[in-house]
Order: sequence, then C-alpha cells, then structure tokens
Amino acid sequence: MKTAASIALLCLLGSLSTSAGAGPSRNALVVGNNAYEHARALRNPENDAAAMALALRNLGFEVTYRSDADLKSMRGALREFIDRLPTKQEPDSVALVYFAGHGVQIDGKNYLIPVDAEMARDYEVADETLSMNSIMQGLESAGAGLNLLILDCCRNNPFSRSWRGSRSTSSSGLAMPKAAPQGMFVAFSTSPGDVAEDGEGDHSPYTGALLRHLPSPGKPFEEVFKAVGGEVAGETAGEQEPWFNSKFYGDFRFVEDGSVYPAPVSSPADAGIGKPWTNELGIEFLPVPGETGVLMARWETRMKDFRAFVEETGFRQDGGAHRFSVKEKPEGGYTTEWVHDPSASWASPGFNQGETHPVTCVSWNEARDFCRWLSKKEGRSYRLPRDREWSAAAGSGTFAWGDAWPPPPNAGNFWDLRAISNLPGDWNQSVIGGVSYEDGAERTASVASYSPNENGFYDLAGNVWEWIEETYDPAMNPPDALRENATLLESRDAEGNPYKTIRGGSWDNFARVDFRNDVRDYDEPNRRDDDYGFRIVLELE
Repeated sequence: MKTAASIALLCLLGSLSTSAGAGPSRNALVVGNNAYEHARALRNPENDAAAMALALRNLGFEVTYRSDADLKSMRGALREFIDRLPTKQEPDSVALVYFAGHGVQIDGKNYLIPVDAEMARDYEVADETLSMNSIMQGLESAGAGLNLLILDCCRNNPFSRSWRGSRSTSSSGLAMPKAAPQGMFVAFSTSPGDVAEDGEGDHSPYTGALLRHLPSPGKPFEEVFKAVGGEVAGETAGEQEPWFNSKFYGDFRFVEDGSVYPAPVSSPADAGIGKPWTNELGIEFLPVPGETGVLMARWETRMKDFRAFVEETGFRQDGGAHRFSVKEKPEGGYTTEWVHDPSASWASPGFNQGETHPVTCVSWNEARDFCRWLSKKEGRSYRLPRDREWSAAAGSGTFAWGDAWPPPPNAGNFWDLRAISNLPGDWNQSVIGGVSYEDGAERTASVASYSPNENGFYDLAGNVWEWIEETYDPAMNPPDALRENATLLESRDAEGNPYKTIRGGSWDNFARVDFRNDVRDYDEPNRRDDDYGFRIVLELE
C-alpha cells in the first residue's frame, strides 16, 4: 500500500571520498551502455561500468554514474560532472571519465553512442552522439591537474550494415586523438583502428584487467595502465593491445604507497568499517551500526542475483504484477495508478532492466523464498532486514543522505525530470522537491549508482521500496506522519490479514514524507509492484 502522496502521482565510503578541505578532489563520470535501441545490444558495458563506479568510489572518487543512457542523459551527466570539478587550477586534483559501449569514428573524430542513437549516414552522427572532443573540451575548461579519459568502446561500427553514402566512417575501432591539452591522459581498450572484445564473462578483458590493477598500492598510474595493457595483450594472444597517450607530467597514484584498498574480507565475521565482506553472488555486506551479529547488504538485490535463484530452483512467477500507469482524468489532466498486468513479472516489469538493476515485481513472500534458497546454497543464515536494523543502517539524518531538502545532486533515484520525460501532460510541478532534479534514470537505476550514506549503504532512499521482516503496525510511525497521511493508520486488509512493512521510497516517489528515515509504509505480503524490491541481511553465528 503506497502512501496517498505517492499514489497522487552513500561511514564507509563517505570517509574515503574526498571533499572540500579534505585534500585534492577526485571526481569521475562513469557510463555503461548495453541496451541499444537501434544497434546490436552489448553484454558487458553495464557490468563493467557498475564495477568501475564502485571501484572508483572505493578509491576516493565522487562518482557520477549512468547506465543505458540516452543522449540527453549522457549530456546531462557530463554537465553535472564538469560542474563538480574545480573552476580554478588545482594541480593535485583528478578528473576521470570512463565509457563502455559502442563508439564510432568519423573523419578521425570519435563519438560515444547513447542507447537511443539512430543513424544511417555519417552527417547524422554529430547530432545523435556525444563526441570525445566535447568531453575533452569540458575537462579542459575545468581546473583538474590530471584528466583521465578511458574508453572501453572500440568495437565495430554497430550501424555499418545500414550505413549509406559514407566514405569517411571507419567500421573498426576508434581514431587516435589528433590533439589533447596538457594534463590529459587518454586510454583506449585497444589500439586506434582496432577492435576490442566485449568479453564472455562478467567483464570485458580490458575493464576486468583495470579492476584488478587500479588498487595497486604505490604504483604510478601510468604503470597501472602498462600492466593492464600487458595483461590484455597476453590474454587475447595479441589480438587486442590497449593503447594510451599522455600529456601529463606530474605524479599520481590511485592508491598511495602504504595505503590499504578496502578489499573484501574472507570471513563475514571480519567485516568492519572500510572492510566489506562479499558473498557468492558478489553482494557486499557491512556491519549495521549498533547491531551485533548481523551484516546488511550494501545494495538492493539485483536482477542477476534473483536470476540465479530462478535458474537454480526452477521458480515460476504466475499471476502478474502491478505496473505504474498514467491515465487521463475526466475533468482534464492526468493522474497515476498501479494497474494489474497479468503478463508483468520480475523478468518483465514493463521497462528495461539490466543485470545490475534492482529486481522489482517481487512480493514479500518471494523475497523470503530467495533468502531461504541463498541460506541453503551458502550454508549461512540470510533473511530480510528487521525494522530497527534498517533504521540503524539508514543513518542519523532525517533522510539517508542527511537533513537537506530537497535532496542534493547524486543523492538517489527519485521522481525527477527523467522520470516524467516520456509521460503525457505536464508533470513538472510533481518533480521531487519542486526543483529541476535529474538523476539519469527514468525508472530503476543500477544499484550503487549514487553516493553511499554515512554508513556505506546505497539506495536506502529511492530506487525501489524495500520489504522489511516485520508485520506493519501504525505505531511504528511518528505521530506527525500519521496525521499527514491517514492511510498509514491502517494495519490489515479487507479480509483482516496483516500487512508487511516497506521502507525507503522509490523511483516514483516525490513527497518528503516517503523518504524520511523514521517513516514506514506497507502492503500485502503477496503484492508485486514494479517499484517493490528488497535487500538482505546475514546473521552471523
């Protein structure tokens, strides 16, 4: 049961991230595009980008992250990223851009392709893509001492079969940059003009090597890229040879000599601040402040996690789910509703879902089934979070991101300008906080896309509502929330069955009350909605 307001329509990494007065800034823009609408879809860019975003955050970068981004989202993310960079020269600051996806070259110029690009002739490319030159110019306009541009996108021109009348388009790889400003380091996943592999595993050969070598303590960053190049060339028997060009004459290390990268620990009992433990599914867990004997997942359960459950158990989901919908009102204008769709499911919620997006359309009962399966699979004890554990993980602020309202940039995935971009009618007044907030996601976003909260957890506000272990009781809510929303006074359905608790708000919420750390909502335990998901906790022995 969503509140009336919603129906009417990232201290782990915080201590690692560099902020004003805490030393040289580190900022990154990370984009990974898989689901191309008019070109061959790719397998790994979203996985690559999600892993890179997490790795860079662990290395102290403030990250702007987008997955399956259209042109507007890519341009908006670049603008948001450039605006965060120092405006005056800061020799020790670092700006990094990473892109994984399709790329193409025209007349020696490189273009990064958004998921909505539709091109049949070379003269259409500039209008449909984000040029490498525009990224370099944006970096040059800011004050970072080192600008790193990493492109894992040297794949065949995805539009070559339908290309007409073109003499200047290369069908293989990207072009060598003709000029780069001082302080610029450009890295390609293969030599200019050659083609890189998407990869058969979870990552491309290049990004997989990057993830292994970036946290090398004391190693100059150029040596990191040399090591990556050597590994990739060896792994591909010389078929793919990474390339880089540098106009940077200073010194930079991703991890200083003697520093410790927060690598996952081998035993959950050893997890602590700065030391997440990772289970067999690749989910990272952290201790819950003030709660002994329990670790909570840092992010919501992903599509790929639930898919593993489905494939191993033969789980079948029948009966459909409720999907977000817009309808026209008799008196004019539009309103929102959740309509039952017999064909909707966790695998097909009605919008694109990558493997690192949170699973949706999962009921409380099905979330519990997932926990029982994973407990048996690993020989551990997994369950849904208890209410007090969720509250402790959410932090000391009014909201998971702190006390500010409306939420600051990169706080999470909410009802924003992107969410309303394809709706009929005028929805601008409904955007969260009544401001021009844009998080880059029309529906769900990949987990860990935004800043972690003070305790190192992601998406405890926004993205998807999260099922909680307990039965709902109105007394769980503060009196002012009950006065503001009378529906929160209910505790049972029409048949007298108790509700289960959901917390945190989702991509379709905009009201302040929905995101408060002290407010709970509820729904039936067998209800599936396209904005309902869950995260898990691990009980220690």
